[in-house]
Amino acid sequence: MRYRAFLSYSHTDERWARWLLRRLESYRVPRSLVGTPGRDGPIPERLGRFCRDRDALPSAGDLSAAIKATLDDSAALVVVCSPAAARSRWVNAEISAFRSTGRGDRILCFVVDGDPEVRDSDRACIPPALLQPEDGGAMPREPLAADARRAADGRERAFVKLVAGLLGISYDTLAPREAHRRHQRLALITTAALSGMLVALALAASAYIARNDAQRRQLQTEDMLEFMLGDLREKLSTVGRLDLMRVVDDKSTAYFAALDPHDLTDRTLETQARSLIGIGQVRLDEGHLEAAMVAFREAHARSTALYQRQPDDGQRLFDRAQAEYWIGLVALTKGEYAEAGVWFRKYRDSGVALAAMDRANFDWQKEVAWGRHNLAVLDERLGRYEEAEREMRSKRELYREWLLRRPQDLALRSEDADTASWLGSISARQGKLADAEALFAEQLAELGRNAADDPGNAKWKEDQIDALILQAGAQAVRGRLAEARASIGAARPRADALARQDRANNTWQVTAGVCRWWQAQLAAAARDPLADELAAEAATILAGALAVDPKSERVLRSLAQVRNLQAQRALLRGDSALARSQLAAAAALLDPAWNARHNETLRLVLASTRLLAGEAAQLAGDRDGALVSWHQAEQLLIADAGTALPFERLDPMVRTLSHLGRAEEAQALRRRLAAAGYVPMQGFPAVGRIAAR
Repeated sequence: MRYRAFLSYSHTDERWARWLLRRLESYRVPRSLVGTPGRDGPIPERLGRFCRDRDALPSAGDLSAAIKATLDDSAALVVVCSPAAARSRWVNAEISAFRSTGRGDRILCFVVDGDPEVRDSDRACIPPALLQPEDGGAMPREPLAADARRAADGRERAFVKLVAGLLGISYDTLAPREAHRRHQRLALITTAALSGMLVALALAASAYIARNDAQRRQLQTEDMLEFMLGDLREKLSTVGRLDLMRVVDDKSTAYFAALDPHDLTDRTLETQARSLIGIGQVRLDEGHLEAAMVAFREAHARSTALYQRQPDDGQRLFDRAQAEYWIGLVALTKGEYAEAGVWFRKYRDSGVALAAMDRANFDWQKEVAWGRHNLAVLDERLGRYEEAEREMRSKRELYREWLLRRPQDLALRSEDADTASWLGSISARQGKLADAEALFAEQLAELGRNAADDPGNAKWKEDQIDALILQAGAQAVRGRLAEARASIGAARPRADALARQDRANNTWQVTAGVCRWWQAQLAAAARDPLADELAAEAATILAGALAVDPKSERVLRSLAQVRNLQAQRALLRGDSALARSQLAAAAALLDPAWNARHNETLRLVLASTRLLAGEAAQLAGDRDGALVSWHQAEQLLIADAGTALPFERLDPMVRTLSHLGRAEEAQALRRRLAAAGYVPMQGFPAVGRIAAR
């Protein structure tokens, strides 16, 4: 046949059709597949010719003979699906004409807008002609649908699905080869794009000198910016190479600053706001919190200006809500909980208003769930576990319902896995240890499915590492140390690979350090001397991460935990001086953070530091100093405890009370731990008599 496929689309989607035609006709099949068997014989090097000729359409209601002949001469029909396409009489006529040739199984759908799951709605995007019964009354075969929407497959993955359908091979056969080739070419593409970006910016600067050319040059530059900070950023994100975007981010920021306020059209403001969100995300991953906050606040100012100009435009409200979320997240990361609460509540309210604007827009409905999620995270950080669990469970109920309708939505599956993870952490903090481990297992299972479906995506790898670390912790506190070692053993090489891939990604460096800390703890529990070496490696990595981001609570807390472990090891060797030195280093990290903001995670690490400081003082013969440190630990653990001590405080309190000689109180708390199935990694101390002295 003359054509590999005929592209059927609504004129509303002409931009998509042009992009798809260009990509299909320029596509080269991976070399390893050329010549292998396909549905229509050996797979060729290229896909061949495609037709999107709509010029022959008549003004009457029937297809022209030329269009029918072209359809007959096309091996397949690709339908660009959208609400406009579903309503188009020409798209439906072309589908009917192609099906009449008996080749209904050669129709492929490429969804660009709407909802493929609904039928009787303005959001329906599958043309009715695709759903009509066959001539014999049988229902038509469900056409292959590649969903290019961001909330589904995304444009690149959907394109690969479509190519696989055209070649007559499975997506799993094509995707790994395509991912490998894309990774090899990405660095070259990025270098070329960076050069083009610099040229465009230089042209823009010249254009401001020559005012008669300014508008054209500005539009050209902003087109380049949209590619660099949109499509290219998405590609680099999937392979974990956002380090290549830093030069672009800097140049973009300088370009925005140079613009005259009179040149800030709606389009310019929109481009700037979305670009600044991307820049802020990179800065946040790098651990540069202040720079990230600046970018997000600038994005919020621009998106707010746009929303005020068009308050009935839901997309404007959506863009502003994203900036509100990111500002809240940076505040949370910095431990500024009151500020985080202000912005998370703004984001929640924007999400509720957005969902009310269009009940059929699934992406906007999800904003309501994320509003609940963020406030639950804040509750968890502040020790309000029942409130946090209630909000997270209500969010997960929504996701369970959505996944029944969208089982192949990888982004939705990932978000549900994340919700399971949060519920696992909240359960663990309440002493529901078996529930916690089961929830972490659910998270890993869902992420494993994502990694199998989309093996080239770095996000699934990163999420799997975090899930393995959480699972190791849940296994360790139940006495399942062999399983915990296996989990963290699986996490560490993956974490190290990501850390090597992008040494400027501070988040990945910290994760590599945390893996070593867990390995050191588990080695210490097994009396393995390798624990000291692992702890030293963790300390080196985390100290480097802290130098990059000295305000990150996660980094300083993790480093303090390593110092505590090193002090514990020194105490076992009888070296009180080294133990005190390590504990002084931990306290120097924790005390300023605790004085600035109180939360449960900091409380527990600081209480452990005080507890160990008492043991170091006792070993050195300083009994009064030991008592002071243990009483400080006790005060930390009982503060704001309510009527019953929270479960996560029980282990350090048992140790503190045992050192203070209060055996009955310690024993009562140990019974609570045992009832929950808790097994300490380090044995509880014998009840001392130092308090009596």
